[in-house]
Amino acid sequence: MPPPPSLLPGSAIWEYFRDSGGSAQELSVSQQQHEAEIYTVRYGLLVQNTFTDLARSGTTTIRRDGFNDMVSLFSSYPDLRPKGLLIWNFARFSRDRNDAPYFKGYFRRNGTIVHSMTDPVPDGDYGGIIETFIDITNAEKSRQTSRDVKRALRSLVEQGFSTGGIPPRGYKAEEVLTGMKRDNTPRKASRWVPDPELWEMGQMAWKMRSQGISYHEIQEATGGRLFISKSCWPSFFQNKSYLGIGKCGAEEFPDHHPAMVDQETWNKVQEIQHSHTRRGNSGGKNHPRRQASVALLTGLVVCIHCGSAMVTKKYTHSGTWRCYICNKKYLQGYDACEGRQVNARHAEIIVVDTLLNRILTPAYFKQLLAHIQSRLDSDPEFDNRIETLRKTLTKNERSIQNLLNTIETYGAQAAGDRLRQREAEKASLFAQLQGLETQQHVRHLQLSPEALEEVFTIWHEQVTDSLGRQDIQAARLLTEQFISKIELGYDQVRIWYRYPLEAGLIGQNGMKRDTLEAEPIERTLHDMDRKSIQSIYELAPYLAEKPLPPRPPRPINPRDLEIYRLHTVEKKTIRELSEQYRLSEIRVWNICTAIRKREQLPLER
Repeated sequence: MPPPPSLLPGSAIWEYFRDSGGSAQELSVSQQQHEAEIYTVRYGLLVQNTFTDLARSGTTTIRRDGFNDMVSLFSSYPDLRPKGLLIWNFARFSRDRNDAPYFKGYFRRNGTIVHSMTDPVPDGDYGGIIETFIDITNAEKSRQTSRDVKRALRSLVEQGFSTGGIPPRGYKAEEVLTGMKRDNTPRKASRWVPDPELWEMGQMAWKMRSQGISYHEIQEATGGRLFISKSCWPSFFQNKSYLGIGKCGAEEFPDHHPAMVDQETWNKVQEIQHSHTRRGNSGGKNHPRRQASVALLTGLVVCIHCGSAMVTKKYTHSGTWRCYICNKKYLQGYDACEGRQVNARHAEIIVVDTLLNRILTPAYFKQLLAHIQSRLDSDPEFDNRIETLRKTLTKNERSIQNLLNTIETYGAQAAGDRLRQREAEKASLFAQLQGLETQQHVRHLQLSPEALEEVFTIWHEQVTDSLGRQDIQAARLLTEQFISKIELGYDQVRIWYRYPLEAGLIGQNGMKRDTLEAEPIERTLHDMDRKSIQSIYELAPYLAEKPLPPRPPRPINPRDLEIYRLHTVEKKTIRELSEQYRLSEIRVWNICTAIRKREQLPLER
């Protein structure tokens, strides 16, 4: 196509060329440049800059360095903007329905003509309409190509072949002849088969890990032949390929290749992996420092001022004074939070007293239960709210199914975004419904005094036993069943507590994960008398204040010993010794007094 009339001979232009990669397009960019060279000579155009992208997709601008450099230069240096931008065709410029008109419009709004050498776009008002159809066709062609490629890859995986890439450790790729192409060249594919040099070693690694053996020991047992570094083992034990599962995108195909590990061993290993501190779903509560911590409230206590977690620290050389301090303040400095250091012993004594003498008493539970039941009975709209939530949740699930059908049929990205939004709504609705159903269950909960007394006695004994044995980890786990959060300040504590209804209160017919939430208990750190504190010490001896170890006597300066001898034996006066050693009289007196106290001898003036 010749250039438009406004692009006169002698006009300065830029060029942009791109190919998508692959063996069929190895010479595409060079061929485009060759044709463009003939074109510019024929029409007398002056080329100032040429930008290229090799083996880059046109559906996005990511990693298209040549394209991004061109746009950056165009926007940063207005004086260098050309009269025209020459491209082979609009598909080479962009295959995205949004990017193509946006970037072409950006160039044109700033006075640069975007011209395709091959696309038949007429001049005049209808040229824009034709160009829009071309952009739509290019985007659709890209989508169809992507769909066809995915279909072909899925077919390969379904037949037990690999889609390419390096096999997992323990496997090797074996080339297989699958047929002949139309040009009579062999059609080949690869499949994964056990690597005889590494297969048994991989099976041994799975067996060792299922027994809880560490990465370091597995690394030593395998001699570094499977992996050079032990940091590779976590991904090894999370790879479903070792179950014999082949993957194509998110779709899985069982029995795709020989399995290195059976399902039972896999499940044991995953249980171990999920219990790991950093890679599991424990939320950090299994961290070794937290497990070994002597602080009972670790993981529960947060700053009452800023809400950050509080950490325990020890001060003094003897390490006897423990405190909780806001982690934000500890890491970011004094001004990060107004909270102060809180004596750990005082906080733990208050929490243990609240847990044993309030929360874990049948009377306290009865009072809370009666209050909640009375509130629910006086709420006429309670049942209607539950029914409304159930209908909304059903409607939401129906919408999710419709969106899934749309994505499956048309692959629409907008539908995918809407699906994620609907799933988030579903999670929120489900949590609200579960909370209301728990309250509904509590509304009709009836417990006999004998059963209630028995359950709370068991709970009380479990906590006191773990405290008496100084098993801080067990006591912490028991505390977490009844206390969900502790907001701690310098002289104030707010304890959020709950009762696990499934843990004995309602028997086997209760709903799982039901908890009876209550309003927080607020106390100060100094509202207990000496008798109550002493009772806590008897239950938890480790909380009792320990006396500081006696300090070893400091060695006496030989000069001081000589001063003391001169004063006591040779009967020199304080004034004479002061002049002799050039010390003040009070200093000489203090030296003699300190040594006399050590020897318990009377001092004479």
